[in-house]
Amino acid sequence: MAWSVWLLLALAATPAAGGGIAWKSGFGEAPLWNDGNAEVSVYEARDIKYEIPRASRAILIVVAEDLLPDKLVKADDPARAAKTVRVLKLNHVRSIPTGVYVYQQMMSAFLTVGRLDPVKLSVASLEWCGNTFAEWRSDRAALSFRSYFETPADADVPLAARGAVFYDSLPLKLRGLDFERTREGRLRIIESVFSSHPRPPSVEEARLFLSRTSDSSRLYRVTVERNEKRDVFDFETGFPHRLVRWERSDGGSLRLTGSRRLRYWEKNAPGDERLLSSSATR
Repeated sequence: MAWSVWLLLALAATPAAGGGIAWKSGFGEAPLWNDGNAEVSVYEARDIKYEIPRASRAILIVVAEDLLPDKLVKADDPARAAKTVRVLKLNHVRSIPTGVYVYQQMMSAFLTVGRLDPVKLSVASLEWCGNTFAEWRSDRAALSFRSYFETPADADVPLAARGAVFYDSLPLKLRGLDFERTREGRLRIIESVFSSHPRPPSVEEARLFLSRTSDSSRLYRVTVERNEKRDVFDFETGFPHRLVRWERSDGGSLRLTGSRRLRYWEKNAPGDERLLSSSATR
């Protein structure tokens, strides 16, 4: 695909900054994201599986990458590629024990570095019954499912962002808010596909409210309400506004226990797992 065509698609997916919500441009262009490291944050997690709360650990990774615009995959050698598009990638990794087996799940959201607009989103989920894969791409305006299960089985459904925000990308997308100028406003949210049984998602109208927490840490608090669902996010006031807490509308939650910047892909020697301990990531 020609670069100009890809750019038009990306612009078509750019959320309007109206309705009282202000976004800071260039969040992902800050020098921090170009230091060769990834932000690796460890969370104490709660997920609801089979109507029972499950305690686990979740990892959220944010790292800058260069994608090939005609394939929307990471360039092996960006310096030699004719064209690339710079993105911030959010990886959300879950490992949830449920009796004798474990849900292993991962979501990747790729957002433009300037306004954190959606470029690509993929989800992989597996447990002892089978595995599922879902992928949305801006260049196809479609969401594809490949699953062991009858629902959703193999399906391709049209889905254009048209200014909407993916729910699964909110832990990164909301960090691009202009926290000082925003108080409340409206936005459209594409429902989560982060599941072992994803469905074609609805697009819902939502209201966003921004305030400060009342505790001594004085975090930014972002509340997102859509119909009967309510999510509460707490972010650090200083750049890069790391996610500290997330109370999800599905009953799950994340609470930050530590975070650090490192080249995690090089930390594969025996003993390197200690780098993710709470004391090492504070």
